[in-house]
Amino acid sequence: MSLRDEIRAVLREELAAIGPAHAPATERVRVATGADLDRFARDLLARAANDPGFARRVADGHHRFEPEGAAQPMPPIVTGPPAAAQPRSVAAVASAPVHHGLLTERHVAAATGKTLRVAPGACVTPLARDEARRRGIRIERSAR
Repeated sequence: MSLRDEIRAVLREELAAIGPAHAPATERVRVATGADLDRFARDLLARAANDPGFARRVADGHHRFEPEGAAQPMPPIVTGPPAAAQPRSVAAVASAPVHHGLLTERHVAAATGKTLRVAPGACVTPLARDEARRRGIRIERSAR
């Protein structure tokens, strides 16, 4: 087992000990066809319209989605409206503070800017710091 795998195992154990209130919820979805993807997108829109808290949890990374039966998360799909019209996400908008309690290497890997701002109480994993250093991304704490 590599050092990275050992660190990930320790982080999983620690996050499990913190409890589900701090760990992001992961919803498994079946998206095998274009019709499945369309149905999933319409369902997300309806859920967000009926529950603004749901939309906030998704935007903040507290509610995530993974394809059913996949061993690892799929890479992001780069289609749709222009970047200015897309919803703001923590990883994509360098000036937005991270609203959840943990910044991981996956957040850093998904970042498009050269600076990631994290909320004052957020934790930054050692792997996130290493990934940021490797990619030349600066991690800074927001004042609020």
